[in-house]
Amino acid sequence: GAAAVLSRCPRARSVNLSDCRRVTDATAGALARACPKLRELNVTGNPHLTAAGIDEVVEHCPALESLYLAGCDRIPEHLLVKRYARFCDIFDEEEEGPWAA
Repeated sequence: GAAAVLSRCPRARSVNLSDCRRVTDATAGALARACPKLRELNVTGNPHLTAAGIDEVVEHCPALESLYLAGCDRIPEHLLVKRYARFCDIFDEEEEGPWAA
């Protein structure tokens, strides 16, 4: 799966896993450990990913600048605001936020 491929890409700076519906927290953890230079991660539309997986990415990827989390329904809005706002292009009060697909 994605974890096996990513383990061979330690210098990856941008990863797009949008609409890869089998991405889980385990995948995010493997990505975080395999790609420590990651700057941008798009996991839009991943229904199984939770804050635990994103926390691993944030912890293990110190160069991270951007997260795309729209449609990650298992990540509550209050955590998006509290933990990930600095990585997401938010908050236009007219918009629903980065979680609106």
